[in-house]
Order: sequence, then structure tokens, then C-alpha cells
Amino acid sequence: MDGAPVYDRDNCPVERTLALLAGKWRLMVLFRLAPGPVRFNALVRSLAPVSRRVLTVTLRALEDDGLIVRRVRPGVLPHVEYALTARGAALGPVFEAMAQWHVGGAPAPRPPGRPDGRVPASAP
Repeated sequence: MDGAPVYDRDNCPVERTLALLAGKWRLMVLFRLAPGPVRFNALVRSLAPVSRRVLTVTLRALEDDGLIVRRVRPGVLPHVEYALTARGAALGPVFEAMAQWHVGGAPAPRPPGRPDGRVPASAP
């Protein structure tokens, strides 16, 4: 060996974080919860077109990972709300950095169509 550091994928903090946040809806759920607790139905509406089942699975996984907490509020009609834990709230600066990156000249999103950005020709 030439003394270069050996890359250890299992202990790389960036890869471990990316694996924790991977999933189509995870980051969007965390972002929606950043301002404060949100009821389940409000999350469904704000994350359309996510299905209730997919959202439930995502919320359970985020809860298992310690990023959110589920609270049942008692009352005549009890309701469930979700909130970020301290660990989940620590992602706030990441969301702020993402917003600044976008405002500061991030590439424009590609139009719908093929992965290369080209829109398929319409059928006659």
C-alpha cells in the first residue's frame, strides 16, 4: 500500500446518512414536518400523490430510525400527529442549505420526459 486512506463504505458518515434518508418520500416528509407537528391527513394532502399506505410505511420507518415521533392526541375524536425528534430537527440546516443552493444558481429541473431531458415527439 502507498499510505493512502482506505475507503470504508460502512463507516462513511455521508453514505450512512444518504442510506438513512433514501426513499422517494422520506426527505419530503421530514421537510413538511420541519415547521412543527402535522396531522396524518394534512401530510397526505401536502404530499399528493402519495398513497396513504406508502405514507404510513414511510412514517413508521422514520419513527423506527428515530427521526420522527408519533403522538396520539386524546379527545372526543382522537387524532394522530407527527413531529420531528431532535435528531430529525437537526436536518433543518440541511434544508436551508438546499434552498440556498437552489436560489444561488442550481440547474433548472429537467422537463418531464426522458431521463436525458428530451421530450418525446407527440404521436400523430
